[in-house]
Amino acid sequence: MSADDFPPRGLPPASERRSIRAVMSDLDGTLLDPTSWVSAHAHRTLESLHEAGIPFGIASGRDAVSIERLMEQWGITELVDFVSGLNGSEFQDRRTGEVSRGHLLEAGLFREVMDFFSGLPVAFSIIEDGVFLTPEATELMDEMTAWARVRVHEDPDFDRLLDSPQAKLHIFCDPPQMDLLYERAVQWNDPRVSWLRTGPNLIEFMAPGVDKILGLDAMAQALDLDVESVMAFGDAENDTRMVEQAGVGVAMTNGCAQTREAADYIAPPNDEDGFARFTSTWFGLARP
Repeated sequence: MSADDFPPRGLPPASERRSIRAVMSDLDGTLLDPTSWVSAHAHRTLESLHEAGIPFGIASGRDAVSIERLMEQWGITELVDFVSGLNGSEFQDRRTGEVSRGHLLEAGLFREVMDFFSGLPVAFSIIEDGVFLTPEATELMDEMTAWARVRVHEDPDFDRLLDSPQAKLHIFCDPPQMDLLYERAVQWNDPRVSWLRTGPNLIEFMAPGVDKILGLDAMAQALDLDVESVMAFGDAENDTRMVEQAGVGVAMTNGCAQTREAADYIAPPNDEDGFARFTSTWFGLARP
């Protein structure tokens, strides 16, 4: 299928739509509104999925610890069956409590990455136990705290993180400086480390092969389903393969061109409850 605008044109008949038996969604720019909150409409949609027996999973670049904390704030703890964090490096089956983690980069590699970006107006961060640790707390990190509802802490011993295996390094910039950061990033040619631009102010470095498709595969396997039976929502470059590989891939109107091109359908933007509106339409869920 080619991507369609909302309201969806050419949806398959209801009998065929029932082949989709689970839903996985990105958080920022997708399920969450621009204030990093689950709207009342989205909350009711998750309740309706739960009541209908349709498993729901989160796939995010955020880590599982901070996602768990945020789910409590959003009031959706009981409505989420799976969490895939750090772009697929972590996977939690919340029905059983089983958690798997992997895809760590060898000690010292992220120090090389930081050296590569020296001289640019950026901030570096590594997540530990749900907290964004940084060698220097700057205004860039303050902005993260404000809009993403994350915890940030300046760690004077940041080197200890660089001297141990880690899953991901965040590099933040002011959005107007992203072109400068991106130009430097495309010059990175060490195959031991890959990177993605995941927001207007963020590039992430991680192990090659780390992708949200790992979480999609893990959720499908846990449910004894094929990925063709899962619907996936996303907006950013780290959502592209997940949206492309899912049985039904849905990109947000506010998403990047790459993910919109990979999608089967285009949902309204996240500031207009696109996730809730598309999901409710597809599954015939009650609307608020």
